[in-house]
Amino acid sequence: MSNNSRMTPRERMVRVYDRTMRGSYQRRYYDNSGFFNFGYWALGATSQREASEALVDRLAAGIVGKPARLLDVACGLGASTKRLTLSFSPDTITAINISDAQIADARVRVPECDLRVMNATELGFPDNHFDAIICVEAAFHFDTREKFLREAYRVLKPGGALMLSDILFRPIPAFVSNAAQVPRANLVPNIMAYRARIAAAGFIDNEVVDATSDCLGGFRRNLSRWAGSEYRAGRMKLSRAIGTGLVGKLIAGYFGLTCKKYLLVSARKPS
Repeated sequence: MSNNSRMTPRERMVRVYDRTMRGSYQRRYYDNSGFFNFGYWALGATSQREASEALVDRLAAGIVGKPARLLDVACGLGASTKRLTLSFSPDTITAINISDAQIADARVRVPECDLRVMNATELGFPDNHFDAIICVEAAFHFDTREKFLREAYRVLKPGGALMLSDILFRPIPAFVSNAAQVPRANLVPNIMAYRARIAAAGFIDNEVVDATSDCLGGFRRNLSRWAGSEYRAGRMKLSRAIGTGLVGKLIAGYFGLTCKKYLLVSARKPS
């Protein structure tokens, strides 16, 4: 029996992301920014890094005022946290992730913030603690999303804001959803059902925006043509561009097959 087969789903996901986010392909595509998301392309981003920054900005724009405490959930390598420091004071920001290795990288990238290893479904914070929570493109991984929503509700102060980008996956064969690291319980069928689960957790003023074209669509288009653009700009040799371009098209096709909707979500805990 292989070591991988003995891993729990959580351990397998951490291992996949620890490797993938540090891979040379990903580092180059994201311009060594530490980002690893589809991004927001509606404002005219010309690179994946710009789109990824714009996605964090889009979510942060929904937070009114200057929060005394802000939580960045599933912060990855710390790029989203670093971006948040442009809008909010670093000493107000706490960021969490389940990976020790990713948190170690995040602490190097943004040492001025409070970085902790923590499970998003078991938040080690007191009730009514944060003014706002941001979660960029990760809630579909949590086991489960509903547990995270209940925990987010608990640790938010009355009137606190929840801002997240999330993905609805298609009801695909188990081996495909397992590869995407999406628990079966998180396969919400449509936006109406998703909105109902936000409300069931207690949130009000729920807004769920279909941003599939602006986020997933933009990512797929950019990734499919990126290697060719790098070659034409003289930054990639032809032989590498051909192989890299094929990989990019396969990845873009995979996400087109598995992802149904990309959502931008805002909600509020009642005052």
